[in-house]
Amino acid sequence: MLYLIPYAVIFWIFAFVSILIKAAREDEITFQKERLSQLPKSLFLIIKFIPALTAFIIVLLFRPTISLFYILLAVAFVFCLLGDTGMETKFLVGVGLFLIAQIIFIANFIWQSLLSGISFLPVVAFVTAFLVWILVIIFLTNYIESAETGLGQMKIPLIIYALTVSLTFCSALMLWLTAGVLLGFIPVIGAFFFVISDFAIGIKEFHHHFKKAEIFIFTTYYLAIFLLSLSVAIYIF
Repeated sequence: MLYLIPYAVIFWIFAFVSILIKAAREDEITFQKERLSQLPKSLFLIIKFIPALTAFIIVLLFRPTISLFYILLAVAFVFCLLGDTGMETKFLVGVGLFLIAQIIFIANFIWQSLLSGISFLPVVAFVTAFLVWILVIIFLTNYIESAETGLGQMKIPLIIYALTVSLTFCSALMLWLTAGVLLGFIPVIGAFFFVISDFAIGIKEFHHHFKKAEIFIFTTYYLAIFLLSLSVAIYIF
């Protein structure tokens, strides 16, 4: 467990620097704005994906067993890493890479729930949570569509992605209730932050650029990655 301390330090140092650079580029901060905003994009991309890279390394190196659960968890972080780069080059490519990451998270959590002997209550929680997220997605879609441009041709792909990332939360919740591990709520919170971060991106990109948008989006995203990565220390399969 001691390895989590240097991991957390490295993760959050690079996450914090990444947030500062992005915020400076978007005129959201004044601290060292000129210096940070003028850093080469290639350097920013390297700094941006290091947190996801460290998440991948920590899961792969310190998994308690050679269970498929940890391998798939690590692979999901690889696609998050690639998605970090994609989002800075071509939005749709980034969404596609993160979609693959979400599908891997979902498949992993559901499969492990089945292996752990899923019962009625976790299934009910899964379905209930998903229905709630569907209502949220309907409301959010209508809200974004009220803008002058709306979602346009991106509507269907983004609704599919929104449903998928919501299923990540639902499947993490189901695994927690199935495994009965006390700290299993931590990855659930991580999945929740993933949903919030991605929904915020939708609002920023297709409705309006709200105050401190990049700081909010990046912070919730890094919280999501970090808390989900702690699954390696919370679950033993």
